[in-house]
Amino acid sequence: MDQVNPCGCDHDRTCNHHRGCDGPGGCDDDGDGDGTRRALVIGAHPDDNEVGCGGTTAKLADQGWEVTYITCTNGNKGSHDPHLSGYQLSEIREREQQDAAVILGVQRVIFLRYNDGELEATPALRAEMAIYIRHFKPHLLYTHDPWRPYMLHPDHRAVGFAVIDGVVSARDHLYLPGLGQIGLTAWRPHYLYLWSADRPDYTEDISDTLERKMAALEAHRSQITETSDWIPRMRQRAEAQGQAADCQAGEAFRQLNL
Repeated sequence: MDQVNPCGCDHDRTCNHHRGCDGPGGCDDDGDGDGTRRALVIGAHPDDNEVGCGGTTAKLADQGWEVTYITCTNGNKGSHDPHLSGYQLSEIREREQQDAAVILGVQRVIFLRYNDGELEATPALRAEMAIYIRHFKPHLLYTHDPWRPYMLHPDHRAVGFAVIDGVVSARDHLYLPGLGQIGLTAWRPHYLYLWSADRPDYTEDISDTLERKMAALEAHRSQITETSDWIPRMRQRAEAQGQAADCQAGEAFRQLNL
């Protein structure tokens, strides 16, 4: 995997293509000998994973990666329809998330079902993230950039910080020592990718998977109204991020080598 301008400065970015992992042993050096390449995508709400890295997810799945989604909240406040209860909405949004995951080739979706808008980056949530990282042993990890200025939704910040802090608890064996006693040994992902970053330094070329990203976004039908411009805006964003890196469509991230 190519690293692009880790300084985050004004150099031109170029689109990148996942070819494995850098470092000794690459992505096959996973400690269990099965050679499986794994990615874990953690978002606050149904649809966040598609917005942040849907094209990258489809690309990884096409290349044989095992991709797992975690959706932290049930999205039960994400509607302006006065006739929908929160219970009804959460059921609808969970189905939509499953449909979107199928379109992208995601192997599994884990629903944590916290109430929308009520997440906090507590030690308990951080430990929960560490448990999933140790369990799924991802080589690549994707989530929200919690340092983005003026981010309006508190759940995005909470998930981003919980995942980043959870990496520390997952990688060092003296954190959560009871986990090692039940087989959840320490695990360090190779790379962490933060989407919606103000200073991205890595752009994934999703020219070949843009239409699947758009189809997955359209699966979230409860979020689309007759007057909504959400889908066109997502296409424009992907095209703009790609053009900034000399490709037709892209997804921009802040890349951290862990």
